[in-house]
This record gives sequence, C-alpha cells and structure tokens, in this order.
Amino acid sequence: MANELNPWKLIEKREVFDCNFFTARSDIVHHLHGNPRPYNSLRFKHFGAAVVPIDSDGSTVLIGQFRYVLNRFTWEVPRGGGTLEKDSLEVAKNELSEEAGLTAKSWMHIFDLWVSPGTTDERAPGFVAWNLHQGEPHPEPEEILLRKRVPFSQAIDMVLSGEICDMGSASLLLNIQTRLVRNDLPADLLDILR
Repeated sequence: MANELNPWKLIEKREVFDCNFFTARSDIVHHLHGNPRPYNSLRFKHFGAAVVPIDSDGSTVLIGQFRYVLNRFTWEVPRGGGTLEKDSLEVAKNELSEEAGLTAKSWMHIFDLWVSPGTTDERAPGFVAWNLHQGEPHPEPEEILLRKRVPFSQAIDMVLSGEICDMGSASLLLNIQTRLVRNDLPADLLDILR
C-alpha cells in the first residue's frame, strides 16, 4: 500500500517567471529519501474546461484548430479556460457556446483531472452536455476554428487512431464511452447514445 504522507519539505520557494497565465517556480525542496535539490514546476492561474456535446441523434461536435505550441492542427472537443476563481461549469457553458454555438439543458460533471501532476498543478474539468440548442458560434478574434459534427462512435475511433491527440479530449471521450458500456449515465443520455 502506497504511503499517502507527504515526503516533501519546502526549503525555499523561488518564482523564476510570472505572467497572467502561470508562474514558473524552481523551489528548493528536500525529499524524505534524498538531499535538498531544485524542483521545477508550473503553477497555473487558469484551468481548461472541456465538454462533449451530445446531439439528439448521438452525434457530437469537434473543434479543429492549429495549435501554436504543437505546430500542428488538432481536433478536440470544445474547450477553453477560465481563471481559478470561476466556476468550471460556467466556463464549460461559455466555451460550448463560443466555439460550437451550442447551449444545453442537461449537464453532467465527468471528472477533474490534473494534466501533468509531476510538473504542473493545471486542473482540467470535463463535462458531457445534451438536450442541445443550436445558435451561432462566437469565437475569440484569435481563434480560427473548424467544426465537425460526427457520430459519438466516430469520435471514439478518432481517439483510438490518434487523430484526436489532445489528452483532455481523449480522456473525456473515453470516460463517457466507458460509462456508456457500464450503463453509468443518465437514462435519457444512455438512450441517445445507444
């Protein structure tokens, strides 16, 4: 059984870079089984919420865009960020409307994941939304987005083939698929996805 006690002791907190989105730290720490050393990490001031919208025929909407950091185009579920004090469901609702032009009557919180807990404290909440109403997307000026409506099963295939390579999108889609197989979703959503 893993020891759940904290083996780390903070000796000195060192901020080496700070911007509106995160702080980079190079703290000096001591581990129970080691010597004092630097521990580098990113501490985020925002989180990124993701949502899988499910239409009445079992389809979902994917968002395609070119990601600067990856230097490539990606397909993802609607997602975007909010500052830490914001409610994650409200952020997800705003992103769904902004990127896909959708609003939803029904929402389910699927998870709160930590993106890379060895180096960052970035949190990534995920939702599924259904009973949708279509409106007009209104992306931010720097967002050049493509939208693709696909059957939910095709989105799962895109994850398994690596076409959807965003960790948040992939884990959210696969979580919903697993819940579908286990009958662990609200009855009306199960009916739509079957």
